[in-house]
Amino acid sequence: MSTIASCPGKVLIAGGYLVLDPAHHGFVISTPSRFYTVVQEAPKDSSLATDTFTITVKSPQFSDGLWEYVAKNVEGEWELSAASTSASANPFVQLSIQSSLLLSSALAPSATYTNLVVTIVGSNDFYSQSRSDVTPIPFAPLNVAIKDVHKTGLGSSAAMVTSLTSALLLHWTAPDPETANELAASPPPPSTFPQSSRPSSPDKATTTLLHNLAQYVHSLAQGKVGSGFDVSAAVWGSQVYRRFAVECLGDLLNPDVKDAKLAGKDLLQMLSPLYNPLWTKPATQAMVSPFALPPGTTLILADVDAGSNTPSMVGKVLAWKKKDPERAEQLWNELKESNSALAEVFGNIARLASKDDAAFKKEIEQLAATKSDEWENSAYPFFSAREHILATRKNMREMGELSGVPIEPPEQTRLLNACSDIPGVIGAGVPGAGGYDAIWVLVIGEKAEKDVEVLLRGWTEMSVRPLSKNAWARGGREEDERGVLREELDKVEGLRAAVEGTQ
Repeated sequence: MSTIASCPGKVLIAGGYLVLDPAHHGFVISTPSRFYTVVQEAPKDSSLATDTFTITVKSPQFSDGLWEYVAKNVEGEWELSAASTSASANPFVQLSIQSSLLLSSALAPSATYTNLVVTIVGSNDFYSQSRSDVTPIPFAPLNVAIKDVHKTGLGSSAAMVTSLTSALLLHWTAPDPETANELAASPPPPSTFPQSSRPSSPDKATTTLLHNLAQYVHSLAQGKVGSGFDVSAAVWGSQVYRRFAVECLGDLLNPDVKDAKLAGKDLLQMLSPLYNPLWTKPATQAMVSPFALPPGTTLILADVDAGSNTPSMVGKVLAWKKKDPERAEQLWNELKESNSALAEVFGNIARLASKDDAAFKKEIEQLAATKSDEWENSAYPFFSAREHILATRKNMREMGELSGVPIEPPEQTRLLNACSDIPGVIGAGVPGAGGYDAIWVLVIGEKAEKDVEVLLRGWTEMSVRPLSKNAWARGGREEDERGVLREELDKVEGLRAAVEGTQ
C-alpha cells in the first residue's frame, strides 16, 4: 500500500508585511511547482519488536538526503528517534513524522504500523538551476547538501512539510472508520474552493486538520509562528489569506511543553476544531477565500541570483512600524486599499470574461499588442489592474525607504520598469517581503511571454533567470490553483524514476 500527497509552492503577489497582521490580508497564488511525498510500506524486520517499526526517508535530489528513524510505542505513546545511521539531523522531517504519528494514533487507535520508505522530491523550480538553456529532467539531482542549496522563494519548506505530514496522516488513518467520523466533525473553511480532477483528494474536513497539523509542525521546526500564508497556500491553493491567531496553538510551542513528552490525544485536542474552538472563532481563525489570476493571463516568475535576509527585513520593518505607528498605519491602510482593489479587479475581469468568451479573447489579443498605459478605454479593467499594481509598488518602496529596508531596491525597480514597458505586460513586482530574491511579471499573450523571457535572460545589471514555463501560473486553470492533492505514481512525469532511483 502506498500514499502520495503533493502540495504547491506559492507567490505572495500582494500583502507583503501586511500579512503578518490579522487586520490585513495577503493575496497568494499557488504555483504548478509542487512537492511530492511518496509513502510506501516495506517488509518488517523480524528482529524488531511488535511495538517498533522503522521509517526511512529519502530526498534523492540532495547528496545528504537520507534519514532513518525508529518508532517505538512506550506506554501507549509513540516515540521517534533518529537511527545512528542517519547522516545529519533534519528537524523539519523528524518533527513532521513525530507529530503525524502522534496525531494518527489518537485519531485511529486501532491502526497498525509497519516499516515505511518515504521519498520526498520537489519540482526543479523550487531551487536555483544552472543558467544554461538545457532543460533538466524532472526532480533533477542537485548534487549538493541541503544546507548549500539556493532556493527561489516558492516556499519549499512549507510545501515539503505539508506534503510529508499530509501523506503520512492520510496513510496511517485512511482505513479507520473512527477517523472518518472524527474528521467529519471538523468544520471546513467558509469559502468553497473548486474541486480537483485528481482521484481521491482529501475532503474539506480532512484538509482542515491537515492544515492545522502542518502549521504546527512548520512553526515548531522554525522555532516561531510566522504569518502561515505559505502553509495555507500549500493546503488550500491560491487564496486571499488572513492569518490565524498564535493562541490557536496554545502552549504547544512553549519551550517547557516542547521538551516534555506530548501525548497524541493532547495534540488532537489542540489541533482539531472539534475540540479547540479557536480554530473556528472569527477573531482567531485563519480566513481564506478563493483568489485567482484573470483568465488569459500568465504570471511569469524569475529567480534573481542575489538573495535577501527575509527575517532581518521583517524585523526592521516591524521596528519602524513600532517607532512611527501613525505613518505606518496610514501607509498600511493605503496598501490594503490598493491590494484589495487589485483582487476585486481580477474578479471583475473573470466575471466579464465569462459572459462573452469570444469578445474577451478578441479584446485581449488587441491588448497584448499594446503597452498597458494605452488600455484605459478597454471594456475590461486591465488598466485598473495596472494602476493598482503601480500604487502597491509605490507604497512598498516608500515603506522600504522609511524603514531602511530594500523592499524594492533601485536595481529591481529598473528591472520591473523595463518589464512593465513591454506590450502585453499588465504589471510586475517583487513577491512577499521583497528584496533581491525574485520578481513576478503578469502578462497577456504568448508574445509578451517570449519578450519578457528574452529581456530577463539578457539582463546584465543582475543575474536573472526566468523559472521554467512549468512553474508559471496561468489564469483560468483551476487545476493549477489547487492545494494539497492525492497523486498517482505513474501520472506525475518523472516521479517513479525519482522514487526508484532510475533517473
